[in-house]
Amino acid sequence: MSAKSTYLQTMLELLLLGAKDKPVKLSTGELAKRIGKSQQAASKHLLELEQNGYIERTKLRNRSFVKITKRGNDTLLELHLQLKSALEGEELGSETHGEVFTGLGEGAYYISLKGYRKQFVRKLGFDPYPGTLNLRLVSFLDRLIRNSLEKLPGIVIEGFEDGQRTYGGAKCFMCRINDSVQGAVLVLERTNYDDSVLEVIAPVRLRDRLDLKDGDPVKIKIFTADDSSKTRSQS
Repeated sequence: MSAKSTYLQTMLELLLLGAKDKPVKLSTGELAKRIGKSQQAASKHLLELEQNGYIERTKLRNRSFVKITKRGNDTLLELHLQLKSALEGEELGSETHGEVFTGLGEGAYYISLKGYRKQFVRKLGFDPYPGTLNLRLVSFLDRLIRNSLEKLPGIVIEGFEDGQRTYGGAKCFMCRINDSVQGAVLVLERTNYDDSVLEVIAPVRLRDRLDLKDGDPVKIKIFTADDSSKTRSQS
């Protein structure tokens, strides 16, 4: 973590208060109680975190609001990955959970494009059903796992041109859906979804194979790049 380690507790308290997604009302007195420091120390923490770009503060009607910036979120995410690796001893697959929802309907078109499909078959070892299973992630931890994929190498799917337009690239991570179907998670360079959504492909239509409908819970076991080759060889 590049922010001073003495400020880690302050960042975590802001995270617990919900400052990752929106500004939260917070006084230096309240923060001081939460971190077990003096009000002066709490004020210094906030000032230095703000000056270094980890948080942003605003005032409205004599009330102070604090929000963690993208830099702050990235720093916390990096810490999460380091702790996970250290505690587990090796980088294992991550389990995440989401709820099925009907997407924008673009998956079938993009998955079917020859420039992508040939790479999926060659690099993932299966010909994907033309469409994605869209999952709305359930918790903050699930979103952390989704965001962590952007910092891992994954299986690279190159972008391409077809003479009319340019198509962006993607990364894939092999996965197992509901402990039964092998597939892959997509992390796209260009997407209309935010980090609360996970897109999954498989060689079968997952809604039919797993009898899924909108709102149903789904468990995804995601494998790192190092584990992916083992997973493909076992499938």
